[in-house]
Amino acid sequence: MPDRNEAKTRKELIDPALKKAGWDVDDEDQVGIEIPVDGFDPQAWQRLEVKLNRLRQTGVPYNVTLPAGVSDYVLYRPNGEIIAVVEAKRTSINPRLAQAQTEFYVTELAMQQSFPPFAFMTNGQEIQFWDVGQANPRLVQGFFSPLDLENLLFLRQNKRPLSEAPINTSITDRAYQIQAIRRTTEAFEQGKRKALLVMATGTGKTRTVMSLVDVFLSTNQARRILFVADRNALVDQSLREGFRAHIPDEPSTWIRSYKIDTSNRLYVVSLQTLSNIFQRFTPAFFDLIIFDEVHRSIFNKWNEVLHYFDARMIGLTATPADFIDRNTFLEFECFDGLPTSLYTYQEAIEEGYLVDFDLYQAETKFQRKGIRGVDLSEEERNALLEQGLEPDDIDYSGTDLETKVSNRDTLRKQWEEVWQVSLKDQSGQLPGKTIVFAMTQGHALRLLKCLRRCIPSIPAWPR
Repeated sequence: MPDRNEAKTRKELIDPALKKAGWDVDDEDQVGIEIPVDGFDPQAWQRLEVKLNRLRQTGVPYNVTLPAGVSDYVLYRPNGEIIAVVEAKRTSINPRLAQAQTEFYVTELAMQQSFPPFAFMTNGQEIQFWDVGQANPRLVQGFFSPLDLENLLFLRQNKRPLSEAPINTSITDRAYQIQAIRRTTEAFEQGKRKALLVMATGTGKTRTVMSLVDVFLSTNQARRILFVADRNALVDQSLREGFRAHIPDEPSTWIRSYKIDTSNRLYVVSLQTLSNIFQRFTPAFFDLIIFDEVHRSIFNKWNEVLHYFDARMIGLTATPADFIDRNTFLEFECFDGLPTSLYTYQEAIEEGYLVDFDLYQAETKFQRKGIRGVDLSEEERNALLEQGLEPDDIDYSGTDLETKVSNRDTLRKQWEEVWQVSLKDQSGQLPGKTIVFAMTQGHALRLLKCLRRCIPSIPAWPR
């Protein structure tokens, strides 16, 4: 991209980006351009010059100059207070080089109103957001809207330490869940913006994260929270069994591609939907985003979603830490290869929260050898001929079963064996809790149909 001077950078890149975020650059009540910073202490200029000279001696380029007393842009609240300043540089200059003068403007403006404004530093191609005195500058994917900045100002002025919030034991009361919550809040209070929780399946990831949501809400550290899952069934579960069950007093909604209601506090969405509509939100719309099964959410097009939003993020997964791709740890600022909190399957068994299993492996003849016309009995060959099939053309390996071919007798024998070897419920009439993994949805329906023929007392499909 060709180098643009500062004036062209503003007109061609920065002005359109501000408009996209909801700022009318032609409305002087919303956006001020080249506004003098009046009322400053004259000696402050001298102190700043000394500071810049020290920076130059450490290798900072000489194009970092003293402020001229004029801010490139100021963004106004309706009452006339300045909620943010924008420092602009030409496209060839790193916007971080405006850090010294940006800090100066923010400090001086804070003496003229009730709060220090937020700051953006940009060369049109890269935008850095800075809450001076609260956090380090960070790269963002766009300017924040007027409502975003009002929300951030509310959080800044009203937040309390996460550690001060009591954990709601009606949501979580197990020691390992409380430990996960405390480790996560400690990571955020140390300045991290991401956390990774690894918890074995069945140990209450949803409850744990609902307690974390409760902590964020009660300390005014978040007001708009999003839960992201990669299947609609999990999205529905997070809404019904998560937000509405444990935080019923806060309005919640399911984001659909055809309907986005931005008036709520708690949101759920599928990763697939979010990947199609994420740019309809500003980068700072959400304060906290929770990604379920996050090890599947950081690759390919999903990664763009992860990087677009400026929210603090919590990643959840039940995949054992040793099997998680290192990129997942890096994405969630776990640079030592350890998750923020870890509760393993083995720990859950030892503490009595999960029950271990014994693996019973069985295979039918067809699963071992496949199905080949030359091996079929005369009766089986005649059955194929009646269906208009040529038996000698049949040649399926065991891995093709239920993806290319289904055998009803095989399904029946499989269920009979499950019945013989499985644990039974207290009545002795039904198998105990059993999870069955099918090859396809069609295979699942065939399994269910066959099961009901074999064991008529099996209850109806729950949903």
